Amino acid sequence: IAVTGSDDHLWKMWTLPDGNIIMTGEGHTDWLSGCCFRPSGTQLVTSSGDTTVRIWDLSKRGCILTLKGHARAVRDCSWHSCGDFVASASVDSTSKIWDVNRYGVTGH
Repeated sequence: IAVTGSDDHLWKMWTLPDGNIIMTGEGHTDWLSGCCFRPSGTQLVTSSGDTTVRIWDLSKRGCILTLKGHARAVRDCSWHSCGDFVASASVDSTSKIWDVNRYGVTGH
């Protein structure tokens, strides 16, 4: 399985090697710059030119949290290996560490 983000504001999950789309995420209002699976594999984090970072629950097939705080486009995002924190980096010259447990996001 692979996940891609694009200028069309969507992320898509693909099966490999056949290349079938098995899930699509809609909600960002600008291009996607990053996608990263939670270490447990239950969730996905995405970053976008719309200044937000979003967490998606794959079993619910939707966004469960939108993280706001960057003033400009977010260039990338990543889960910490423990699965409790998300890092994001923006062209506003800031990086943020988000404690997802603070927002009630679980997925271990």
